[in-house]
Amino acid sequence: MAGNFWESSHYAQWILDKVDLMRERAADLTVLTEEEYHKIFIFYSSFIQMLGEQLKLRQQVIASATVFFKRFYSINSLNTVDPLLMAPTCVFLASKVEEFGVISNTKLINTCSAIIKNHLNYAFPGIEFPYRSQMILECEFYLLENMDCCLVVFHPYR
Repeated sequence: MAGNFWESSHYAQWILDKVDLMRERAADLTVLTEEEYHKIFIFYSSFIQMLGEQLKLRQQVIASATVFFKRFYSINSLNTVDPLLMAPTCVFLASKVEEFGVISNTKLINTCSAIIKNHLNYAFPGIEFPYRSQMILECEFYLLENMDCCLVVFHPYR
């Protein structure tokens, strides 16, 4: 990890001003209001938090996964990749980056399915988790490519 925030990739590439964010969100804001857009991010941040708690991850891993999720969608539209696929992918990548250890693909898929079935059935009525481990692995490479392999995250849990 970079010892100095002001010289890190986090500062250099990921501190975005409101104008840049609004330009990137323009496609999404033609369909959604700003309030709906923020509610979607709150929903998926909560999904990442539930996923991390069920997998017994440290809060540092969960925080990094949430940052990766927000970084990805700060430069991409919500239509680019389904957030339901991106959220567990961010958790999977964050567990590696934060040296927690690799999460078993089967355990990750089963936990996602259980959360959707038991906690988020109001948002996904009668829907099973549609993605498999191979899709999460492919999405991980897409996430890394879009973040330009900038995995340094400064947050209060370090």
